[in-house]
Amino acid sequence: MRPRAGALALSAALAGCAASSAGCAELRPTLAPADDLEDYRAFRVAAAEGTRLARAKRYLERHPSGTWAPEVRAAFDDEEPRYFAAAQESREGIRRYLADLPDGPHADAALALLAAFGSSMQDAELRDIARRVRYDDAKLEAAAVQRRAVGEGILSAVGVLLDDDVYGAPRADAPLKLRALLLGKDAPTWGGVPARREDDYFFLLPTRPERESRLLTLEIGVEEEGGVVRGGRVEGSDMFVRWAEADQIVRLDSSSAEDRTEAEVHAMARLEGALERRFPSSACPDARKDRELYHRACDGWEVVVTPGAKAGDKDAIVISGPRDRKTEAPADRAPQSPRDSTDR
Repeated sequence: MRPRAGALALSAALAGCAASSAGCAELRPTLAPADDLEDYRAFRVAAAEGTRLARAKRYLERHPSGTWAPEVRAAFDDEEPRYFAAAQESREGIRRYLADLPDGPHADAALALLAAFGSSMQDAELRDIARRVRYDDAKLEAAAVQRRAVGEGILSAVGVLLDDDVYGAPRADAPLKLRALLLGKDAPTWGGVPARREDDYFFLLPTRPERESRLLTLEIGVEEEGGVVRGGRVEGSDMFVRWAEADQIVRLDSSSAEDRTEAEVHAMARLEGALERRFPSSACPDARKDRELYHRACDGWEVVVTPGAKAGDKDAIVISGPRDRKTEAPADRAPQSPRDSTDR
């Protein structure tokens, strides 16, 4: 990508959003609840008609007043009657309808039609269909949880690194929130605190003919100066591409400049809300240069968001805390272990 290409594309996208409500269509998902977005994306990416209708019904049951409820309801009301009409041409078609929509609007009529075809569906067969539907729903939900974890991991790390309490003290005196971030969820609250940690996030994309697996290795660390924590980093190889894939449930090519730019637009749409409290646009001037996507400095704080230049490169969010922060240990620091005292 040429210098500033990503930043210029991002600026153009945001300007287009401001000029036209239609231009905000891709940014609107950031305003919706996470589960609303996941269920809507599952509906949109479904290729098979029956699967699409099943996911539309699932969305409407879970989010009757959801962000996209009018659109999904209109699609379901339009497509379901035509799907049932086509299903009536054969016994197998009726069976497919019942497998996709076991309690759909025409489920009773479909069961009656089975008898007209000279057979009926036994209770055991109905239970088997219901079991398969529940199993598919469970798989979809598990995959959605994996995808949500990617964005939550990035934004949670950024949130901790924007907290006043994590700066100006030795790493051994880290407050519990920073200690938990650097040690991981299941680590003990005692012992030495590492300067860096890696987390692997695995998720699946429901592409055809087979699902594609993805991995994001998220690297989180702090930077020290004069024996105290002064900054932090959240980075990863193709981090923005993987984040966009997980959120939007869409396959992106990390070697494509166009796809990388799309991922950068998505990342900044998510990050700007998290950064606005600490770096309000009304008070913090835009200091971007070269390939930076975001660069602001306010009240001793600074943040720089930089994308990798090519596939495999690291995208990074770098935060610097105030230099005048007090150096005494915070009130919520964890109990000090003998190893802490020897490390200091």
